[in-house]
Amino acid sequence: MENTWETTIQLLAKGDKRAYAAVFREFYGSLVLYACRFIEDRDAAEDIVQGFFCRLWEGRRHLADIKFFKSYFYSSVRHSCLNYLRDRHVVSLDGLEIQKEEDFRVEMMEEEIYRELHAAIKTLPEKCRKIFLMKLEGKKNLEIAGMLDITEETVRSQLRRGRELLQKKLSPLWSLTLLVRFFSME
Repeated sequence: MENTWETTIQLLAKGDKRAYAAVFREFYGSLVLYACRFIEDRDAAEDIVQGFFCRLWEGRRHLADIKFFKSYFYSSVRHSCLNYLRDRHVVSLDGLEIQKEEDFRVEMMEEEIYRELHAAIKTLPEKCRKIFLMKLEGKKNLEIAGMLDITEETVRSQLRRGRELLQKKLSPLWSLTLLVRFFSME
């Protein structure tokens, strides 16, 4: 699969719009989820990722020089999120911009999980998918229930149903990670 993406990135670097659309479809959702880890406002996170994709297209000729394009995607979005926070004086960024190589590798493995998880979530029924995405944004069950005008029990049952469906779609390691990391029952 990696060689396919390397080929797609090379085509994108040459201006192939289909390659650009394929990269957008594959990475947009997981990059938004990644941005939401830094910025609690989903609209702002989407704006940041859309801005990244605009810059990616504008600078596409330089993509041929990038060996680790996934790392480039995620680090670019991370940097944009930090700039967003700095510009709005939301948080002091002293020390946040320095990241150890090992930490970045762990973060990249987590992002692979996000990407696979996001692809699997896309296949869930609409109501369940909406609840899962809100949960990934860090919202509490009670908050989700209020936003969707449903009971908290309905949120829990949809998460339970979705977890079961996702466990069938994801590899055992991803399923375990999903259960432990993202969806604790409140």
